Amino acid sequence: METTIQVPQAFSVRDDHEFLAFKHLMARLNPRLQVRQVGMGLHVKTGCTVFWGLVSLVDQRVPRDEFDAALREAGFDFARNTTQVVDYELVAS
Repeated sequence: METTIQVPQAFSVRDDHEFLAFKHLMARLNPRLQVRQVGMGLHVKTGCTVFWGLVSLVDQRVPRDEFDAALREAGFDFARNTTQVVDYELVAS
């Protein structure tokens, strides 16, 4: 089965231990994709603090505007997360 996805894509989980499962799943589905935990912050729909992850290509440097757009599309609440709660440097290097 083949499918097309656009990366980077952001997602949120309630428990940071769930990232390990996502990493293993992505490694089995496509070894060229990686999952990185980039921080925590409020979700726009639930108002809860969640952990944020980013799916990108291995060794891909994600531009800041694409990083922010992926978080915004996934529901990251930029208005209420006034402090630096995600680490852009994790995907910039």
